[in-house]
Amino acid sequence: MMNEKELKALFQSAGLSVRESQLNMVNAVKSALINAENLVIEAPTATGKSFAYLLGAILYNQYRESKGKEKLNIIVSTATVALQEQLIHKDLPFIQSLIGEDKKDAPSLSYTLAKGRSRYLCPRKLHSFDSSDSALTEEAEKLDRLYQKDWSGDFDDLEVPISKALNQEIYNSSNACSFSRCEYYKTCPFLTERAGLRNQDIIVVNHSLLLAHLNLGDGAILPAFEKSIYIIDECHHLPDKALDAFSAYSSLIGSQKWVNDVDKLLNALPQKLVEKNMRENWQLIKKSLIESLTAFQQMLHPLYQSATKEDAIWRIKSMSDEMLEVAGSIKKAADYYVKECESLKRKLEDFAETSDIHKKDSLEKTFTQLGFLLERSQNLQSLYTLLLNTNSVPPVAKWLQPHASLEGKETDKGQQKRPDDLLAHHQFEDYDLHASPVEAASLLKKMFWGEVQHGVILCSATVRSLGKFDRFLNATGLKNNAKTLLLPSPLPYHNSTLSIPDMRFMPQAQEDHIKETAALLNEQYLKGHPDGALVLFTSIYAMERVYSLLSAEIKRCVLVQGDRSKQMMIALHKKKIDSFKPSVIFGVDSFSEGVDLAGAYLTRLIIHKLPFQVPTNPIDKTRSEWLESIGRKPFMDISLPQASLKLTQMVGRLVRQETDVGEIIILDSRLKQKFYGKALLAGLPPFAIKK
Repeated sequence: MMNEKELKALFQSAGLSVRESQLNMVNAVKSALINAENLVIEAPTATGKSFAYLLGAILYNQYRESKGKEKLNIIVSTATVALQEQLIHKDLPFIQSLIGEDKKDAPSLSYTLAKGRSRYLCPRKLHSFDSSDSALTEEAEKLDRLYQKDWSGDFDDLEVPISKALNQEIYNSSNACSFSRCEYYKTCPFLTERAGLRNQDIIVVNHSLLLAHLNLGDGAILPAFEKSIYIIDECHHLPDKALDAFSAYSSLIGSQKWVNDVDKLLNALPQKLVEKNMRENWQLIKKSLIESLTAFQQMLHPLYQSATKEDAIWRIKSMSDEMLEVAGSIKKAADYYVKECESLKRKLEDFAETSDIHKKDSLEKTFTQLGFLLERSQNLQSLYTLLLNTNSVPPVAKWLQPHASLEGKETDKGQQKRPDDLLAHHQFEDYDLHASPVEAASLLKKMFWGEVQHGVILCSATVRSLGKFDRFLNATGLKNNAKTLLLPSPLPYHNSTLSIPDMRFMPQAQEDHIKETAALLNEQYLKGHPDGALVLFTSIYAMERVYSLLSAEIKRCVLVQGDRSKQMMIALHKKKIDSFKPSVIFGVDSFSEGVDLAGAYLTRLIIHKLPFQVPTNPIDKTRSEWLESIGRKPFMDISLPQASLKLTQMVGRLVRQETDVGEIIILDSRLKQKFYGKALLAGLPPFAIKK
């Protein structure tokens, strides 16, 4: 195993500058894995964190092999496609060439990108696709010709994406898969890709796939815990991604369609598998489930109509005993559906193995129907399990909103139906019922940290908020269960300036602050600026209002997010700067992270206001109310740490490499006047503060 001297020699042999912070990270990763510890690392921009954690993990595997132990799979999870592509197409090939398979005693290195099952085609579904929609049929036939020719079956490899409607019919799903009984088993795009997964040294996934693996159980998608080490890059996204993965929703009336599909399924099954009392029991459960869903809708509809709502969302803060009883009936019926579907799936698999009569297509559609029913039953089961959770601490967020499929539904006269019209015609208005935990810490502790056997490395360029790791550790359940490491930045932030101009209006006076912002951009900050500039906003409304107040001369230099794709905006911006023309990007949240505009492409960064987020979604509101109920302040616990993290990401757009120099202007006097201003500034990189 390499020592520090050998590591430095390795860097130098590849023409790499030796960065102490990067070497420290390599050693910290290796040491944490040797000791089976969880380690959270903030590795600032230009540290070279992906290279460092990959090399640290590879060296750890070398250490294991030197002790006579088998090496482990390295699972690298990221939040963005951009980083996945960087790892697969740049970092890993470079490390492969660096360690050199042809060099004496050098380790071999295999790697792959693992994607979710739904990103792949199910050939059986495509070849048996049947629709009365001629346009959809034509699209399916065209896709089939592509697949027969040279398309891999990976939807991401298509030059032109397929329609959402066709995708829903032909994507690959586990519940609808008959595995080795399928005639396309040996050529299935997903199974072919997944077959060699466990033989790879490094598997790159996204957070969603990792969380799906945790949800399904150890070894379900990725190699088992005992054979894996985990690196979570862009780890600051993990808590929110986990909430998405652990939440559930379903419509009330629309669900009845698939609930009724049990009749089609039972009729399609071989008679040998459908006993009389099973059919009778299922019919009784089906009837009870439909009645309960209808009854629940009838209870919720008048409450929704009379409730105070925001953006058509009504948060369900409490449920009557009667509502809980009906919800319990739905949960019980969903449990039955799941249990019977799983039982039938096993019976059908056994039957397919022994039957000489039923082959291929005759049973494949039945597998699909069964998988469809099982998938939706499991979702209903999850939703009502959460809904009936009335005593958890912190609480579960629950809310109701009109079902999206009603939008655009028209009457015979071509006029859109209103909810009152639907009810008047004895059609119930349908609703989507949602439930979600408000924190992911306890779930991650149970499903992840409590199961891993070799430690986890979590890293990002921005982990801390207000200068501390506390918020992240609490949000992920790693408090008292992880070590932390803050690496020094190699970037010369002190060469760039940060200024906070005195403004007449605070952001709370929205229109006045917008007008003052536009005036400053017109008269001072954008006028005559020769290089690239980026103006970041916290809302589309503010961005568009400021743009509308710009002078015609400056408007000609501005690219506004939404007019074209992000990639096109950046390409056009660079083209203008390369032609010695001024260019300014107006952007919102997605330009605050993961955007690299080096050198002259960005020399002036302007932030319209501090990124405080008022709790607007049901999850954040429920969490805020719970904090207030136990005597804590949501502003201090949620809003301020979130703003600190986001502001650090925003200012991080300016200096991306050692030669970058520029200025940051924050048009928010609260940094000077409010008690939290000093704390926010202290959490930022050490820019020279311009008085």
